[in-house]
Amino acid sequence: METPIVKLTDIELDNVYEPSEDSFLLIDALETDLNDQLKNKKPSMCLEIGIGSGVVLTALAMALKKFCSSHFVGIDINPIACRATKKTSMLNKVDVDIVQTDLLNNLHSRNVFDVIIFNPPYVVTESIEVQDEKLISKTWAGGIMGRQVMDKVFPFIPQFLSSEGLFYLLVIKENEPESIIELFKTWSMKGSIIAERKIRGEHLYVLRFQRE
Repeated sequence: METPIVKLTDIELDNVYEPSEDSFLLIDALETDLNDQLKNKKPSMCLEIGIGSGVVLTALAMALKKFCSSHFVGIDINPIACRATKKTSMLNKVDVDIVQTDLLNNLHSRNVFDVIIFNPPYVVTESIEVQDEKLISKTWAGGIMGRQVMDKVFPFIPQFLSSEGLFYLLVIKENEPESIIELFKTWSMKGSIIAERKIRGEHLYVLRFQRE
């Protein structure tokens, strides 16, 4: 998969999560799945929760347009991230629809997304930091165990994912990835670690879930 061109202005850099090691690990995991998972499934609807600069969803759109006709939707609470993602998609000549919303709160689709991607705010912080009004804080502050934001989303994934859909999640060791896998079993979804990378100060994992 090609890495998209991303050009963020100074204002965007102050308010939007810049592509980093976690973004690139997620792209690498999607690339690994491209031939034996994504090409075969030919996803028609793809969603990313918390798009940031748009680098991950744009990379997926660039790869899949060679094999199938897919529709891409990116959501973010941050209006500056929404505009940045639209710019990223246009720079790389793919079409991505953007919706400004807080997580999945204003989406009503049920079981229609063949791919859902989520790189959540996962850093372990004080609970109060999750409520910080600064837009950039919302990209990383995860609260207790780094799980306060992602735990809100998890119960809705089975409702939004199609019967053959795949859910990709980026977490760190402190989020306890194995316990997340056990949690999804209660919703009849099986998960596994498909990629990991140690960087300075973080041990990153990509988890993939699908229905049992």
